[in-house]
Amino acid sequence: MPKGRILAVDDQRYFRELLEGLLSEEGYDVVTASSGEEALRILDQSHFDIVLTDLVMPGMDGNDLVHRVKERDPEQEIVVVTGVVDVKTAVDAMKLGAAEYLIKPFDRETLATAIEKILQNRRLRTEHARLLAENIEYMGERTLFERAVALFSCLAVDPLAARIVEGLCVETRAQGGIVWAVDEDAPDRLNLAAVRGLVRVNEEPDVVMLEQVPEELAEGAKVSLLLPWSEDGGEERPALYLAMRREGRVIGLVRLTDKLGHDEFDAVDQAFAEKFVQYGEIALVNALRFARLEQNSLADPNTGAYVFDYFHDMVRSEIEKSNRFGRNFSLLEVELASLDPLRRRLGDRKSQEWLAGIVKRLRSAMRSADILAADGEGRFLVLLPETDTLGGAIFKQRVERELECDPLLTDLAGEHRPKVHYGIANYPADGTQLESILRTLEERMAADRVSLVRRLELGTRSLAESLTALADQGEIERPEVIESIADFVLGEVARRPEDRGLLFVGPGENLAGTMHKGLAAFKGVSPRSEVVVISDQAAPPALNGAVAWLSAPEGVSLPPFLVRYTDGAVYALICGEKPNGAGVRMFHTDDRSVVEFLAFRLQRELALPELA
Repeated sequence: MPKGRILAVDDQRYFRELLEGLLSEEGYDVVTASSGEEALRILDQSHFDIVLTDLVMPGMDGNDLVHRVKERDPEQEIVVVTGVVDVKTAVDAMKLGAAEYLIKPFDRETLATAIEKILQNRRLRTEHARLLAENIEYMGERTLFERAVALFSCLAVDPLAARIVEGLCVETRAQGGIVWAVDEDAPDRLNLAAVRGLVRVNEEPDVVMLEQVPEELAEGAKVSLLLPWSEDGGEERPALYLAMRREGRVIGLVRLTDKLGHDEFDAVDQAFAEKFVQYGEIALVNALRFARLEQNSLADPNTGAYVFDYFHDMVRSEIEKSNRFGRNFSLLEVELASLDPLRRRLGDRKSQEWLAGIVKRLRSAMRSADILAADGEGRFLVLLPETDTLGGAIFKQRVERELECDPLLTDLAGEHRPKVHYGIANYPADGTQLESILRTLEERMAADRVSLVRRLELGTRSLAESLTALADQGEIERPEVIESIADFVLGEVARRPEDRGLLFVGPGENLAGTMHKGLAAFKGVSPRSEVVVISDQAAPPALNGAVAWLSAPEGVSLPPFLVRYTDGAVYALICGEKPNGAGVRMFHTDDRSVVEFLAFRLQRELALPELA
């Protein structure tokens, strides 16, 4: 008796005969069709367990055939066959209801495994349907089945994880649930994907490594496990853990807690949860496969960078995730301006290779979780998950240093060397919607193009020359005004110790008194900001290590200055010469590009370790 009936559809005779031979040898009854139209005529007269169709065919193509077959029989299992260049078409077929896809060329084992898996899943569904029909009142599985089947309509990992944990909480009456799902770019780690009910998100790990998964779940000995669990310092209570697996490897971990009525999870809860999580496992595998297909179809094949439209969708997803888990993220834009002269010099092909080299340099500065997009015209966007404003600025500085010394740019001269502009924006500090964040990013890019840093060419000057050049842009102010401003900025560090940032003070003659007064407020305070004083005077006692006290670089004379860079406000004050006895020339600004330049220039010149 054949293992199943398969209709193989392909316009090329070679592939029809190949499929028929391979599948017949595996024990299947195979019928072939040379077109979509012929396949529909055959389906009118016969039933098949699986329809295996090529996507690219003359006349009715594979997607049209999938659509027509699903209209006739929504339960018909379909496998599509595609070439590597057709991944976007394969994505469309998955959306229409195809259960699996194969990429040419494939071997016997790949084909047999895919077919057997689909038939096994179908047998499982058939068996479940039989059990449901026989035991619906006793087992109450109809609602479980309906909720489980609903999972398959969701092809995005995070929303799917939310549905899985919601369904499990309903089935087991758990009041708290949490799901970690595999990171496809780092398969040894599971990322926090969804929470429900009584869960303190800020106390939960964002990442669970596979080695941390309970051994019996990790090795597949069990699908669920009852283990004691407690919050930090809290009372221990029972928790139900469940694992979702793919090819023997854990791809999802669920923890359920706080069963309604303060009861413990029992064998019935475990049985229902295991049945539900089996569907969740299949749905998660499909969602992961769909995400990979979608990424492959929406990325530049030369550089691997995503197109902007898809990148924007990913940012919207990150906004939802950050809002749900109370996190933040940053967006960096890098623009290579005036590329036309370089294109004329290199030609189209070499220009693309040059841009691919720039992408490679950007990736060298990125973490594995960061995401890159490019528009092919010299604009790049980088998504930096779980990165605050200061962290984004640190990354921006790292990218600037990478590109400044890269031969791709340094080997170019004159009009052929494009100018590089940068902008950074943060969620939620600079906006809570994609549009507002992009608007802030556009404003930052515009400010960078006309920044004093560029106009005064501060990047080519020494630190002392840069401070002096900025001071020369200032106006005459009374000493008491300068002291009042400096006193307020120093006081903010003590008043807001939770703010992360950088504070540099070079007191000189003008700021010495104010500085000592301001630093006195640091007693008993441990600010998150890195506070650095550059002075040859002795450090005041009892600062509890809150301030780093350094001497100015040998042979360097710095004008009095104060530079404050944080996740929130930024500010710089620089004192110049005394043109008369009544005042002092003072430059001060809250221009983020100027303050950022000074803060990180000081950090490098003073050889301070880079903040994490």
